[in-house]
Amino acid sequence: MRLINGREYNENTNPGGLAGVGGMDENFERAIHLMAQALDDMAAYLQSANFLAAQAAVATIYQLCQALVAQITMGSTQALAFPAVDKLLLSSTAAVATFIYDTRLDDLTADGRRWNEPGRCSAMSYWHEAQGTYTGVKRDVSAVLAISALKEQWYLHDALDLDPVTGVPRLWRASNPTGNGLVMCGSTAPITSVYARNGYIYFGTGMGLHVVSLTGDWCERYDNSGRRRRLGTFAQRNTVLQEGQVIASGALPATAIVGVHAHVYPGSPLDLAGMPIPTILALTAAGASIIHPNGQVVNLTDAFGFTFGCFLRDGRIALTRGDQLVYIGPPPYASASAASWAQVIHSIGSSVAVLNNGAGNAIRITDGAEGGASGLTFREHDAANPGAGMIAYVTTAWATGWMPGDCRLALMCDRTVGNISGSGELVVNGTFDSSASNWTPSGGVSVAAVSGELQITFSASVGAATVQMVPTTVGQNYLLSTTYRRGTAGGALAAQATNTAQSVQLGIVSTSSTSNVTNFSQFTASDTQTALRLWSTMGTTGETAYFDNISVKVAAPDRSYKSKGAVVNGTLQRAPVATGAEMVAWSGFSASNYLEQPYNADLDFGTGDHAYFGWFKATTAAQWIFARGAYAGGTFTGPIIDAYINGSGGFTARWSNNGMSTADPTVYSTSVIDGLWHFFMVLRRGNVFELWIDGVRVATYPVTVATGSLSNAAATLRVGVQHNGQIPATNASLSMFRGTAYAPTPAQIRKMFADESLLFQDGAKCVLGGTSSNVTALSTCPMTGRRAAGTDDGTSIFAGLRRVSYLDESALVATTSDTVRSVSLCGGVLAIGTAAEVGVVLDAIAGKEAIAVGGPRPVGAGFIARGVTTDGAALDLAPRVPIGERETVMIEARFVGRVTGAADTERLTYGRRATYYRDAGGAIILQGSVQPVGSDTEVTSTADATLAIVGDWVSARVTGVSGKRIRWDATFIITRLSEETSYAA
Repeated sequence: MRLINGREYNENTNPGGLAGVGGMDENFERAIHLMAQALDDMAAYLQSANFLAAQAAVATIYQLCQALVAQITMGSTQALAFPAVDKLLLSSTAAVATFIYDTRLDDLTADGRRWNEPGRCSAMSYWHEAQGTYTGVKRDVSAVLAISALKEQWYLHDALDLDPVTGVPRLWRASNPTGNGLVMCGSTAPITSVYARNGYIYFGTGMGLHVVSLTGDWCERYDNSGRRRRLGTFAQRNTVLQEGQVIASGALPATAIVGVHAHVYPGSPLDLAGMPIPTILALTAAGASIIHPNGQVVNLTDAFGFTFGCFLRDGRIALTRGDQLVYIGPPPYASASAASWAQVIHSIGSSVAVLNNGAGNAIRITDGAEGGASGLTFREHDAANPGAGMIAYVTTAWATGWMPGDCRLALMCDRTVGNISGSGELVVNGTFDSSASNWTPSGGVSVAAVSGELQITFSASVGAATVQMVPTTVGQNYLLSTTYRRGTAGGALAAQATNTAQSVQLGIVSTSSTSNVTNFSQFTASDTQTALRLWSTMGTTGETAYFDNISVKVAAPDRSYKSKGAVVNGTLQRAPVATGAEMVAWSGFSASNYLEQPYNADLDFGTGDHAYFGWFKATTAAQWIFARGAYAGGTFTGPIIDAYINGSGGFTARWSNNGMSTADPTVYSTSVIDGLWHFFMVLRRGNVFELWIDGVRVATYPVTVATGSLSNAAATLRVGVQHNGQIPATNASLSMFRGTAYAPTPAQIRKMFADESLLFQDGAKCVLGGTSSNVTALSTCPMTGRRAAGTDDGTSIFAGLRRVSYLDESALVATTSDTVRSVSLCGGVLAIGTAAEVGVVLDAIAGKEAIAVGGPRPVGAGFIARGVTTDGAALDLAPRVPIGERETVMIEARFVGRVTGAADTERLTYGRRATYYRDAGGAIILQGSVQPVGSDTEVTSTADATLAIVGDWVSARVTGVSGKRIRWDATFIITRLSEETSYAA
């Protein structure tokens, strides 16, 4: 090997040279083979030699390899490159969970090194195992482990150690299939979940939570009776083990674990290996448990239990229930009911709503995304004001883009292409002007036309209905609207159903109201005929209910949680926004071709904040985008808002409470008729109207007295043309038109533009790949933020809102089944567990990258505790600083409080420093007092901030202002002196 060198190749004087003409071709392959032989010889030597004695020699060889790598040219790098890997790891129908554990993302040890550097774990039992069926050749813990959990067995493969013949990642360690070893499981109590962090692997099974320490060589088990140590080492993982004494304080709400996750809070105490101890989240059918680094178990009990949960990037915890509720709150430090702990509860019908996945369907969750039977949701949280976050829904058929705050409208978000034509009215005799013809009574009612309404009279105390069969097209969206009221019956309810049991409920009239209620909703036909039913469940013999103005028309669907579409008038065209893109542009607007939504009280924003936004492309001036208002007798009446491209090619938005006679215009004079896609937003924020183009605020206009409230009970919404039929968007295309009862922040608007603009490029994908919207598995890459969503038909990977990859059995060698049960994505490694196997996919990497593996992230120089106050009561922010026995800790905290909304009326800042100590067996004691650092700033004198002792922790305690919602951030700097180790975090 010493013959190979980096000098100029010469056939006579330097035949081993790599540089120059002939050197690479003649000697590079030979050099690689010699390196491989040398490494094999070294491995054989290390099996018999004392490691410490050989360490210097190994270091010398490593330096020589690094020197050689530095001399490699582009051509040789290509020759040394590892191709993309698409390999089958396991063939099994019992795969339940996968996890890519990249140890390079673990925290550094207290001495600034990685815990699994070569030889560092040589004292562990697994380091001395002989190669066998469940033990690979490598001693040290691999840099990247692909963890596969079957129901009764688990495997740890080295994702970066590829077999030279098969190219499959080689086994590091595994368990046997009996399930009675280090991790207890079985056919009736199988493994359900797996996670890993900082040298710990967490297995959730039907027999409890198992915490396996690779740095401590032990395992602990938690169940509903407490915590106990498994009396064996990692090398005894396939041996029947006894257990130690049960510590009852470690009891969980239930034994069977359905999910597990972990998070490292900066400032956490260190374990004996010198790394911060993770905080564990364990989920059961009786609630969730948080296991703090000091061993304390805090239980969040819930009658429904939790099916999925995770730590969010800001340190909060998100939990999902089977009834489609998402609970979010800070790390708890005392047991409580989950409902009382949660600071945020997202549901189907709320602001930033959960996508309706159907009753009884669990919601899977990862940081920034949720998935269920109906599709995928991306979520951008606003910790200070939960109702002001953003969501984006994605299915195989449509994608909404970002919907900020209380978004109540999302039109033209589908991928369906081709012409769409309005059908006119499909209901026969929906106005009941002279008779009740075409309506068939059933279930004990009689019907009659009375004063232009349909009167239903009950002849029995049972649910009853009157029915008309309406012709429909399978897969087409329709808008159903009706007016109804109760007569003498307890209430009236209008609903739609097909003969395949499809049903869309419109609402129930209050039993105390006899006034007409107009309501409408959309449905997608699943048959060629739809049974339209008008019915009530609240009538007794002789009582009455009334219905009128029944209508069913072809519609463009609304993909917001309100689900109220817009009627298609005439014929419109739908085509991809760019070549090969999935998002669709709508065009062909004229005086008779447009979208119109009937009066919708959800869009009566009054004097509150609101916004309309979307995408347009125009080639000529004078193109109408949208208008919401009333037009009668040749004039606009009442409040109106509209937006259009003016005669000069600029963009104009107008607000008025009296037609157009007193309009407040906000104008962007720069031409936008360049044939390119542009993002627009017109909004009201407080007392200012704003106009945004392509993520930039380009114009503002102060709200005037004449503007007043924009609510208008006679208003309809038209897209593509004015209400009077003038100035249609004949030479324009529109897409992703949305409306919200909220003024997005500047940062949100910039993100919306940045993320959505990528969907308007050639080849851009934005919906789930395949044919299934049933999201069965989710994973967020901690390195890149990419998200993998597994469904019943493959795996889709998203970067932001754009799908960058779709993998199914036809694209992968690794899988034969498209039914995905688990996914895990980290960096360039993806593990997929299906109904038939576990496969792994690795990105191609260059030789230099493979040899010179990068180091992990450091522990850091501080952390932030957060919280929100809504009154003048004191609040302890989270997370807190734990103080261990025989520790002295100096804490400095810098507090900032900001009133949520456009204006900060308090401007709160504080600095505090204190020293705490805790003796063995004692409580935390403050040395002296909490000292101010610098000068406080505040408007209201009752506001305050300090440090406080709470049990085993020190918290940042703030006092807010009555009637104001204030977000608080406290940045901690900690200097800790412990009997175990010392570090600054």
